[in-house]
Amino acid sequence: MVNNTCMVNFTSIRNLLTQTEPVTQTDPDTILLIWMWPFGAKFDLGICSSQFNIHGCHLTDNRDQFKSAHGVLFHHRDIREDDMPTLQRPPFQKWIWMNMESPSNSPPRSTLNNLFNLTTTYRQDSDIMVPHGQILKKTGGSTTFKIPYKSKLVCWIVSNWNSKHKRSQYYKNLKQHISIETYGRGFRRPVSNEDYSDLVSSCKFYLSFENSIHKDYITDKLYNPLKLGTVPVVLGPPRKNYEELIPGNAFIHVDDFSSPKELAEHLKLLDQNESLYRQYFTWREHFVSSTTSFGLEHACWACDHIQRNKNYRVVNDLNSWYWG
Repeated sequence: MVNNTCMVNFTSIRNLLTQTEPVTQTDPDTILLIWMWPFGAKFDLGICSSQFNIHGCHLTDNRDQFKSAHGVLFHHRDIREDDMPTLQRPPFQKWIWMNMESPSNSPPRSTLNNLFNLTTTYRQDSDIMVPHGQILKKTGGSTTFKIPYKSKLVCWIVSNWNSKHKRSQYYKNLKQHISIETYGRGFRRPVSNEDYSDLVSSCKFYLSFENSIHKDYITDKLYNPLKLGTVPVVLGPPRKNYEELIPGNAFIHVDDFSSPKELAEHLKLLDQNESLYRQYFTWREHFVSSTTSFGLEHACWACDHIQRNKNYRVVNDLNSWYWG
């Protein structure tokens, strides 16, 4: 049974914001300039209103609008010193730093301090938090959830194998006690985008192992399996951190067990006991899982934030905040 207190804890920030009253349109549109496309991936600039109920925002990638832009969005991994604005920053303009990679996978830069006004990351202490996914309350038109047919016990897809990662070491121990179907470039069994959903949904359990362990760093490695009707076995921040974002009975945490062997025994028990296994899906009576539209949501919510918050601030020590 889903704990109602837990439901309050992980209620999506995004879901709450979309219920707020739209900004009264007495001022011209707020202009947000996307200085560089995150990882070069473009998205529709005109759908903040239809997708997120955010009105009065004008997104653009036209650098000629720099002087009139109320905000400028910079993606950390794409920042180059020779590609930053050279014109003087208007006094009303806010620079927004975006990063969805963990500190372990995004090297710091010495020139970032005292440069930005706002942060948008997966972290809950960001100015504009945009998680990698979210749990949303079901709407009236939502379909009834049905557990997909299962033909595999435990699955794991890995693109980048690193034997030094904690997840790799845990996997090596776990596979000694239970059969694990492995896929991805890391195992020389690539999975196409077309095959991904069918593959993951056919697994009873999926190893949602993060590549590094940091507070709030909970990625689509969790949200995709949840969405596809698979029980995630997570390795990442502590269970308490997960339960701030998702129902506590929607996943299995490796820290709940004294050893990989004990975890394997639990998974085998669930495989043999259908009623126990189904308890991991009771949350689906009230909620659904979705993944974040990378870049688009950051831009829309950043624009919404600067539209609603006129105060001025500077992120004095970004390096200490994010990497310290």
